[in-house]
Amino acid sequence: MDVHHAELVITSELQQLPQVRDLVAQALHRGRFPDRYLNRLMIVADEAVSNIIEHGYGGNADQAATTIHIALTVTTEEFRIMITDQGLSYDPNESDEVDIVNHVNSGRSGGLGVSLMRKIMDVIEYQYQAGRRNRLLLVKFAGSSSARNTVIS
Repeated sequence: MDVHHAELVITSELQQLPQVRDLVAQALHRGRFPDRYLNRLMIVADEAVSNIIEHGYGGNADQAATTIHIALTVTTEEFRIMITDQGLSYDPNESDEVDIVNHVNSGRSGGLGVSLMRKIMDVIEYQYQAGRRNRLLLVKFAGSSSARNTVIS
């Protein structure tokens, strides 16, 4: 089985998001993961990294320690993205499930990142090492239409 690995280190700036989306698209194609998942995986990566930038680092890109490391491992069967940062910790287990349709219909924006990740991905693992780093692992299996919603911390 062919395995494709790709990595990217970005600063904590929203202007870096196109690089993240490009990395996801290139890795998906090179790893021969089904193209039908591309848009959903780009949304998940975008949401995860945006949340780190906006909440983990508070939008601060002035410090050397405000980098985000993104590592992808892709095969025809599995798309795996590992995001590591040193921002404030946030455990997705602490996030309540949001009814996306009601949320949008009520005119609210934001606050949907974790819910989208749960709906799209099959595995969500979060680990925090005090004073060191956050690690978010997101996995999508080819052939799965809905997430298994496994959240592990």
